[in-house]
Formats: sequence, C-alpha cells, structure tokens
Amino acid sequence: MKLSMHIIFDKLSIPDAHLIACGKPQNNLSGIRLLHDDSDLTEEVVYLANPGQLTDRHSPMALSFICLGTIDEALIPTHWMVITMAAQPDSIILFEKVQAIFDTYHAWFSRINEAIFKGETLQSILDSACLHLKNPAALFDDSQGLLMYTSHMNPEKTDAIWKHVLDKGYSLKEVDSITLNEKFKSQRQPFYYQSPDSFGSIKRLIAPIIVNGNLFGSLAMTELTSPFTDSEFCNMCIAQQIMENALSVNDEFSRNQETPWYLYRLLKNNFVDANILSHHLALKGRKIKDSYRLWCFVPSKPIDNLNSPIKQLTKLFKKGLVFSYHSAILVCDYDTDTKSVHLTVSINDFLSRKEFQATSSMIYGNIFDLNLAYLQCQSSREFRNDSVPEITCFEDIYSDFVLSILDKNTNLELLITPQLRSLDKNDPYTKELLLCLHAYIANGKNISAAAAALHIHRHTVVYRLKNIKKLTGLHSETIQDQALFQLFLSCSILLRSLA
Repeated sequence: MKLSMHIIFDKLSIPDAHLIACGKPQNNLSGIRLLHDDSDLTEEVVYLANPGQLTDRHSPMALSFICLGTIDEALIPTHWMVITMAAQPDSIILFEKVQAIFDTYHAWFSRINEAIFKGETLQSILDSACLHLKNPAALFDDSQGLLMYTSHMNPEKTDAIWKHVLDKGYSLKEVDSITLNEKFKSQRQPFYYQSPDSFGSIKRLIAPIIVNGNLFGSLAMTELTSPFTDSEFCNMCIAQQIMENALSVNDEFSRNQETPWYLYRLLKNNFVDANILSHHLALKGRKIKDSYRLWCFVPSKPIDNLNSPIKQLTKLFKKGLVFSYHSAILVCDYDTDTKSVHLTVSINDFLSRKEFQATSSMIYGNIFDLNLAYLQCQSSREFRNDSVPEITCFEDIYSDFVLSILDKNTNLELLITPQLRSLDKNDPYTKELLLCLHAYIANGKNISAAAAALHIHRHTVVYRLKNIKKLTGLHSETIQDQALFQLFLSCSILLRSLA
C-alpha cells in the first residue's frame, strides 16, 4: 500500500503549503522519516527536512520531501517533489499528521483485503475502494455495460454522461471508439478522456480493469462533484488495484473470457439489470424475450481445453450463443425447430467423435429463465445412459423426473387409476398397450401423431386402443379432459415398473 505526494498534500490540507511536483503522479511512498545528514535515501519514503538540508543535498534519485519553511524553487532539482510551508509548523506534530495519513490508508486497505478474503459482495468492496474519491465512480464490463456504481451516487444530480449511463445501462457509443479501444489495450494506468462530440465538454477519468491478464472492463467517473486533481488520479489508481484484486477471486462475475458475465449471473440465478441485459443481447442480435432451447455438452472424460469443441459447436449452432460454463459447453439455441433431423444427426456425430454427452431443456421464451433451463439440462443427465452418446431431452424424461420426486415421498401405486390396474403386468403385450395409450394422450388424442411418435402404423394404434377398451373398459375417444393427466401419470408409473 503506497501513497503519492499529491495524496499527502491533499490530506494535510494546510493553507500556506505549496506542492512543487514533477512528472506524472504516482503512488510510490510507503512512509515518512526525519532527514538526517547521514541518511541513506530511498524513493519510497517522504523525508521531513528544513530548507538548509535541501539546499545542501544533491541526488539523481526522484526523492520526496516536506520542507519546514520556504525555499527558492530554483534550488530544488526538477526531478524532486517537495511540499513547502510558508510558516514553520512543529516538526513532531507534522510528522505525526503525515504518519496518521499512512496509518489511515493502511488500515483502510487491510479492511478491504479482509472483506475480499471473506467473500463480501462486490458492491460493498466497490464502495470501500472508492472511499477516498471525491466523485462517484462506476464499474463497466468490456462492452461498456454498467455493472454497478458507488452507493453515494445521487441519481437526481447527474451530468449528461451519468444520465445516459443510468437511463440506458451502458456507456454511450463513442464517435472515436477506435481511439478509446486502443487506449484500453495500450494503457495500464488510468487516463483522462474527452470525446469529440456533444459530450466533449465533460472530462472523464477511466481506469482499465485487467483480471488474469485479460481486459475485464473499466472503472470510470466524471467531474460530477469535484474537479479532477492529481490526488484524485492517485486515489483512482488505488481503487483500480483493489477492484482488480477483488475480481480475480470474486465469483459474482465470470472470470472466464468464454463465459459472458451476464449469462454467468443468470445461470447462478443472480440479478442482472434488464437494460444492461438488453444492451448485451442486442450486441449479439438478440432480445430478452426471444425463444430458445438450452443445450449442455459435457465431455465424457475431463479435458484441458474446450476451445476446439466450442468452435465446432459454434459452426453447428449458427443462431446460437455458445459459451463455456465450468467444465461444460452451453448453447442458447434460438433456432427452436424441434423436428430438425439434420441438427440431430450433426449433434450425434459430434458426440460420437468428441466423446461428449448432450442434454437439452424445453423451449423458453425469456432469457431470465436461463437458470431453470440449465437445471433441466442437469436433471436430464441423471436419466441418461452414459454408455450411449445420444441426446437426452428434458421433454423425454419429464415423466420419469416427476415420478422420481414423487417416489421419494409416496407409494406410486396409490396414483394408478383403477382401470389400468386390471392389466396383467406379466403379459409382454401390456407394455405395448401402455406405450400406445401414453403416446395417444401425449399427442392430444391424435392417432396419426401417436403412430408417428411410436414409429408404427396408425391402424396398429387403433387396434391397440381397442384392446385397451376390452381389457379395462376404457374408451379412448370418450376420455374426459380431467382424467387425461391421471391416465398419463398411471401409464408412466406402470411403464416405469415394467422397465
């Protein structure tokens, strides 16, 4: 934890003090010492000295001093930084004041590190990191989508840029976005920026946030409540460092470049602002209420790198969002044609070649339901045959899934309708009859659709329904709507017992 001379000068707030500064402001000081004639000097300490000690000393190092009195600036080397005092304060009192500044910052920094270690929310860490900033700040992702802003921000008192960000959920599109993007790539330290458009009168201070060697986003602010100073710049550098440390261990946002953070949060059932989500989906040509099916591809054996299969699935799902999540590859497939034979063949080919397992959810009409779609994929994996590289759809295991839950709490025999209990479980033909009735109900009592689902002729369906009537007295054409679910569930239970 190091401070700059600008922070010390700002925190001392002595009316007759003057800072003689050189070069760019930087946080390089870790403490204060009294200057002695035989002192071995270092650039990491600020020295308390009198004017005579400074005029008699020469050093090529970039040193920092607090001078107890006035001194001719011409006598000070241009590579030194010196705070001068018109009046001569008590050296002990001044020393203790400066030491208190270091102590305050060190204690503050330690509290934040402890909060990061304990896994406190990123919002609370952001608020703490920006404690010494005079202007409110906001954290953005690498697409300039707003993630969060400091809690002391007053939404009723904004400038044009803040108003746009709070209204839209993302930073405004820059006229010279290429220049700005180059700054993000080339500059590690915070930088000042003014866009050449209607917002050009508003100065911004932007700090790139680098996590694990990759650009995560930025921490940014305007001169909303106070003009920018070198002290504000140095405090921004410290806030930048804190947020990078926090994001490297915090799991609120994905640290994997292959996983969009907004989808990562939706999968974990965490809050994402609708405006921000709309912004990111729009960049990919999608909307919140576009219909989609979620696919989950999991390798049969652990693999080190998912890049190759991700590229292949991206080619396969041309209308999908393909990304990694933990050890799996997920696909939000917006081409929801459930009868695509070509897609099924292509997926099965991928599974057999790459030794992956695939599950899929039902079709959802809102991306905010992504967590439910993912849970369906996970549930489907429990019912798949791991030895066979085939697709397991949640619709196909829906009944088994419901029954497995019911079976933990009740005797399933209680749920079988009396008519179907008369069927002989020991007769092999009983299974064919139950499958036929199950498909008939599942397809809305449509004989042709049931035949297609069972891959048999429709006359065979009619024949089996007649046999069901003979054996149980159940007339398929006159089944009441309220009895359909009972019969469907009864068929599922009996088929489960016959498996």
